[in-house]
Amino acid sequence: MNTVEIPLSEYRRLQEELELLKNTELLRNFNKLVDLLYQEKYGLFMGDYTDDLTEAAVSEAWADEPGEWDNV
Repeated sequence: MNTVEIPLSEYRRLQEELELLKNTELLRNFNKLVDLLYQEKYGLFMGDYTDDLTEAAVSEAWADEPGEWDNV
């Protein structure tokens, strides 16, 4: 079995870091804060709403192809 030795202070720091990463409420709050700060700085919203992007992509895809009315 391989053994890695690290100083006790480093081990305790890693344990504390792991506990913080396991705290999902903290991460949820941090993500919310990042969204709010980004929106405030750039005036943009980084939500999950993508319906407008889908509509734009479909409209753009059909704009390049000639239709049957172009042959009349």
